Amino acid sequence: MLVKLFSVILTVLGMVSTVTPTSGQTTNSDYDVTVFGAPPNGEEIWGDTISVAADGKGSVLVLRRAEPPVVIFNREGEVQSTWGDGLFPDKHSIDVDASGFVWITDRTDHMVYKFTMEGEQLLALGTKGVAGDNDSTDAFNRPSDVAVAPNGDIFVSDGYGNSRLVHFSEEGQFIKIIGGTQGTGTGEFDLPHGVVFDSRGRLIVLDRQNTTKTPRIQVFAQDGRFIEQWTDLGLMQPSGLAISEDDTVYVGETDGEKITIIRDGIVVGVIGGLESRAHNINLDRGTGALYVADSNSPGQIKKVVRK
Repeated sequence: MLVKLFSVILTVLGMVSTVTPTSGQTTNSDYDVTVFGAPPNGEEIWGDTISVAADGKGSVLVLRRAEPPVVIFNREGEVQSTWGDGLFPDKHSIDVDASGFVWITDRTDHMVYKFTMEGEQLLALGTKGVAGDNDSTDAFNRPSDVAVAPNGDIFVSDGYGNSRLVHFSEEGQFIKIIGGTQGTGTGEFDLPHGVVFDSRGRLIVLDRQNTTKTPRIQVFAQDGRFIEQWTDLGLMQPSGLAISEDDTVYVGETDGEKITIIRDGIVVGVIGGLESRAHNINLDRGTGALYVADSNSPGQIKKVVRK
């Protein structure tokens, strides 16, 4: 009787282990997932890891809603430096451009900042503390992300309060507005939450569509011309956006706790079972590793590697 009971317990435990992935496992057997790094200064918890960026040269930057907000690691997960105390009341995204400059958005102050890797501020876009409307050329309304073109031009997704992208020169001079109308039509937005460039210089924009709950990706030329949209992607609440050199697009899902892999507008794979609310993801082009910023309290960073 005891032998039979023990056998049943082992069977149940085996069933549970196939359903609930642990560190190192996902629903996609081609990938491994591990926890990356740890909070700085001996802290026990992160404090909402909201965004992550890899520079492709060995540094992984984490933006968290705690002080200090910017924590820079090497690829081995060792802290190299921290900075940014007291600068950002509502941190949202961190990006590193091809020249190694760091871009951070702040929603409460309605600002976009450019820094050196050491934390020296080089540029500020927006009017601090002032919320602009969809026609504003010098004020955002809770901006969500930044992408920098090869020529240095800056594209800001101004999505929480507005429904647009805003294009600036490398020096921060206003050039144009892309979109500006909330809606489901082509060229309209309902919370553009992420933006990246593909190898052809096209803007790949993650449009959450919070009102309709039918998220999509829209593709634009840099002059603002609408090219195409990708729908029927099976997305729930997409938040993070990353792209590889071969234009494979990775979408991190906050509610779905997964990464959806897209090529040419078609879903080609899913990395599920992350047990992380993937608010932001980033790809290290030097290694191919994906980093996931988990906005679940108390926060953590996960590293996703193809086997």
